[in-house]
Amino acid sequence: MDDDVAPVPTAFLSHASEDKASFAEPLGRELASLGIRPWLDKWEIRPGDSLVSKLFDEGVAAVDAVIVVVSQYSAGKPRVRAELDAAMVRRITESTRLIPIRLDDADMPAPLQMLVWHDAVRTEDGIRHTARLIADTLHGRDPRPAVASPPAYTSAVCIPGLTAADSTLLTLLAEEAISANTLLYVPWPEVVARAASQGLDETLATESLAVLEQRYHARRQPLCAGGAVLAVELTPRGFRAVLDAIVPGAETARQRIIASLVNTPPDSTTVVDDLATLTGTPPLFVLQFLRELQAEGHLTVLLTLGGHSRVAAISPALKRLLR
Repeated sequence: MDDDVAPVPTAFLSHASEDKASFAEPLGRELASLGIRPWLDKWEIRPGDSLVSKLFDEGVAAVDAVIVVVSQYSAGKPRVRAELDAAMVRRITESTRLIPIRLDDADMPAPLQMLVWHDAVRTEDGIRHTARLIADTLHGRDPRPAVASPPAYTSAVCIPGLTAADSTLLTLLAEEAISANTLLYVPWPEVVARAASQGLDETLATESLAVLEQRYHARRQPLCAGGAVLAVELTPRGFRAVLDAIVPGAETARQRIIASLVNTPPDSTTVVDDLATLTGTPPLFVLQFLRELQAEGHLTVLLTLGGHSRVAAISPALKRLLR
């Protein structure tokens, strides 16, 4: 026998003879069709067999579960009560599963009242449903719905003080800003669409946007006539918060920019593009870093309407930022 093949569960059907044809035997056949080996006296006991030995030594004592069919007929049956007593002993001492099945709204015996029972009916569909419940139990089928992988946004790099959803939205805003090469006008519909693909619906995205506004990471652009958000302005603070997560080698790029400015002060009118090419980073990343250096008094950035950029007045102290 293959060791990898799981053993077939067995179930003893304890019932009154009056319930055999209408319920117990059809139930046993349904269980067999579902991979459960039923133990029914009609199929197990032969002429000349010891009734006690068959019922208790080979029946109740050797199965994985005892199914007690409680009906208007079984209440006064000594044999059913004896089987129940034996099953209760096994349940306590050997963890045998005891499954009560009630028919006819019969009174449940006191020993079974502490267990969850199933109310069954003597119909083809009722018997099939009962068998399915028993089979699911004995095969260990988990009735709970399958748990899907968490939404993609939950695995985002979290920004201190922000939730995973807030951090994801801020990251998407920054990525769209880089694509548009501006912080001033990030199209909100595009951000919402990308957020939805990561499990962040519009309601959650709008809630996160409100949080980002409170933290001075973003600002909504004026609303259109219909009241919908058209675009979002990303603040330098918000952009800087996620740069290291979305720009590979961001800190190395900053050091290369400083070194280039210190060692070969640029005199071109395309300094932003030149440094972006040198470091392999987006022009918006370079521009915002130059503006940070300007805010600290290390240089002056000159921009023209034609898209030209120059750097002037480079401070000798800039080289002290090199590591």
